[in-house]
Amino acid sequence: MSPEAAKDRWTIILIVVVILMGAEIIYLMYQNRKLKAIIDNPKEYFRTLSPDEMVPSFTASDIDGNDISLRYSPDAPRTLLFWFAPGCESCENNIQFWNEVYNKYSDAKKFRYLGLCAGIPDEAREYIAEYNVEFPVVCVTDRFMVEIYQGHVLPQTVLISPEGVITKVWPGTLGQDNRDEILSYLANP
Repeated sequence: MSPEAAKDRWTIILIVVVILMGAEIIYLMYQNRKLKAIIDNPKEYFRTLSPDEMVPSFTASDIDGNDISLRYSPDAPRTLLFWFAPGCESCENNIQFWNEVYNKYSDAKKFRYLGLCAGIPDEAREYIAEYNVEFPVVCVTDRFMVEIYQGHVLPQTVLISPEGVITKVWPGTLGQDNRDEILSYLANP
């Protein structure tokens, strides 16, 4: 092969590589925009619990081995659920607020609080210790529970009526407006 032919061959290879890399960059930019849209509005892309939807009662053991019974009935308190997972940066942003809510309103007896952690128990225990989670937490390893309580969007804050009817769902990182709305529900049950 002549030097000119070899040079032309390498030029063609280089052009093909540059075109493939350009296409890959464009595709990654498209994916990045799509992921940002999902983060900004997870309800549009993933199903979450909806107001007026009913959820079933359940019993489980919390992360410390204590029995938790979440029974819905007209004389039960309202329930505030906090969905999170170890390693979820958005969840970390909500933990401090959830702890504040739990500390301020848990004595009122008008609400009960429960964290639902999507992850394996050992990681959940480490995460709970690291972030000083104070409310009771159940490590949800049962796919059936994840489906029923729609734990696919994390973090998620869910308000449930005494009868087990979803009142309100706040998916994602809680902004100030969402925090104010949650505090309003807690102050005026």
